[in-house]
Amino acid sequence: MNRPTRLLALLAVILLARPVEAELRLPSVFTEGMVLQRERPVQVWGRADAGSQVRVVLESAGAKGIRTLTGRGLADDTGRWMVRLEADPGRPLDTDATWTLGISEHHRTAGVEGGETAAWSPAVDRITIGDVLVGEVWICGGQSNMEWSIDASDGDGRSRDRMANPRLRLIDVPHRVATSPREDVEARWESCTPENLGDWTAVGYFFGERLIRELDVPVGLISSNWGGTRIEPWIDREDLAAHPRFAERSAALQDQIERWNRLDREELRRLRSEAESALADARREYWEAINAGDPGHRQGWMAPSTDDSGWEVMQLPAEWERASEELADFDGTVWFRRTVEVPEHWRGRGDVVLDLGGVDDSDQTYLNGRLIGTSTDLVGTNRRYPVPPELLEGGRAQITVCALDPHGAGGMIGPRISLGTLDGEEALDLRGPWRWRRGYATNRTVRPSVNAPANPGARSTAYGALNDAMISPFVPYSIRGAIWYQGESNAGQPEEYRELLPLLIESWRGDFGEEMAFGIVQLAAFKAPSPDPDQGGWATLRDAQRHAHDTVPGTGLVVTTDVGDARDIHPRNKKAVGDRLAGWALHDVYGIPDAVPSGPIAVTARSQGPGVLVEFSHARGGLMAAGGGRHPGGFALAGPDGRFRWAEATIEEPGKVRVEANGITEPVLVSYGWQDNPVRADLVNGRMLPACPFKLRVQSEERRPSE
Repeated sequence: MNRPTRLLALLAVILLARPVEAELRLPSVFTEGMVLQRERPVQVWGRADAGSQVRVVLESAGAKGIRTLTGRGLADDTGRWMVRLEADPGRPLDTDATWTLGISEHHRTAGVEGGETAAWSPAVDRITIGDVLVGEVWICGGQSNMEWSIDASDGDGRSRDRMANPRLRLIDVPHRVATSPREDVEARWESCTPENLGDWTAVGYFFGERLIRELDVPVGLISSNWGGTRIEPWIDREDLAAHPRFAERSAALQDQIERWNRLDREELRRLRSEAESALADARREYWEAINAGDPGHRQGWMAPSTDDSGWEVMQLPAEWERASEELADFDGTVWFRRTVEVPEHWRGRGDVVLDLGGVDDSDQTYLNGRLIGTSTDLVGTNRRYPVPPELLEGGRAQITVCALDPHGAGGMIGPRISLGTLDGEEALDLRGPWRWRRGYATNRTVRPSVNAPANPGARSTAYGALNDAMISPFVPYSIRGAIWYQGESNAGQPEEYRELLPLLIESWRGDFGEEMAFGIVQLAAFKAPSPDPDQGGWATLRDAQRHAHDTVPGTGLVVTTDVGDARDIHPRNKKAVGDRLAGWALHDVYGIPDAVPSGPIAVTARSQGPGVLVEFSHARGGLMAAGGGRHPGGFALAGPDGRFRWAEATIEEPGKVRVEANGITEPVLVSYGWQDNPVRADLVNGRMLPACPFKLRVQSEERRPSE
């Protein structure tokens, strides 16, 4: 495990190679606006002069009077120190007060030995952190569906002003990779203001907001996630190496890292130069092929003289599949145009930039007919292109973007689109109506044969690389738990995921404490519906997620098959996901009996005549079909031949469903929702929470379900 003791040992080895900076320093998790976990020790750590004493004071002055906690610690030979503050269990920290965290460093007086009687000089360095709240702290981890922002989600109809909440705070961890545990990452806590919250994780926001509403305490979110990532990079590399199934691959990666570290600088420069040249050639050839087939390039749609009066209008930012029926299934290029008047004092300036926000996937961008920027296969990455000063002399900026997406969702997805000065003090907001026209239909993708050379362990796909860079900087911060929405990138290896997800939970609990709660979001419905009742696919990965819930204590399971989108891997209803995660946490973690932790989960299937009686837990309020009635869909049976057929289901009594299928008199297996997109599956409990997909072997003897 990546426990604090092992982390300290690793850091000591790493830091002996460089001098310790004589400066009191804290990692970025300790910044203005932070949230501390209530009811648990407050652990504060950082760097100082080796051998010096560090004093930590947590203080509040509110309606309940002045409250102070104080602790001291010594910086070790590497300058690392840690102080643990513990409140009296009978007098927990006040969650209604605003606290101040003060850290000061004292030097040992020359000639005086250590021990409690040692003399110290006055403070030589001091850090004061204000606006500190005490409440509940959760990690929001996973890939793009956890990273997906409020601005890109459906929301719930409220304005940003109404969604703002000063008791909700978030620290957004930038995408980083590393080959050893990092002490820090560049980030700061933010308060939930109308200006900030649009870029926040939508699932995390709705989860945290409901906790505040129900518990009446502040909530802090550590948003550490990265779209498109697999689960392996989020697990500590040593934990993967200790697992028999992943030990060989871990050893091979470690060997590659060591060989990379032995390369000299001249060899690295040569490899980088060759790779950059090959990558540039591949991208140039790619665009040459696209442009040759694209009517917009052949006809010069980027020219200011182009008549776009007959083009359609789209409100940007948006994904074109959702904004236009004509583009619902379109892959290829879509051209967007907009003209704005440029302020007089911008003319001839060299510090004006065009900020397109994110584009999915690639773009060629023109201003007044001249190409000013190209990005290739950079899904959602912000585009920020400098504008040559001579292009603004005429007082008008005609902006044309050829956006290219060869698969999945495409478009200018923002959240910001603007033309403004580099310092950000002046800007023209370009969100709103843009004219558009469909270009070249193509599924051609760029697949360069060579990547820019990098340490094999410092890639977003490498074992442990994200854990080292995006999780380790927060160890051992006190937290309540984590919510996890990931699995799409591992959907092709469900059997491995059955072992990887429990390993991730075990690894993180080794860092943050065995009592850490862990909420799992099952994959949403996706892809075209299938008539095959035994399709498997994503259902098998969902079953691996259920397996983790069944076998690892202190975990929750949120089902989302009812909020998916057949055409989009990123369903927009993130409020339902956040609310369901909060329901689990409120019930299982905080002990609120009225909260509902889950939809129905099948626990037994036993034969009953020619049919099967399936018994469910979490049937709060009874079972029903989502549209009403006693006959839910999505069930299937298989006989001794193993072939599944759609079955008829009837809710016979509370918590039980009888399943029968014509032609199957000896049912051996029963399943529900065993598809990528189980559109037939509509079983819910009385709180309208969907049932978890399953496949169970039919038993002939009764076994009582566990609640």
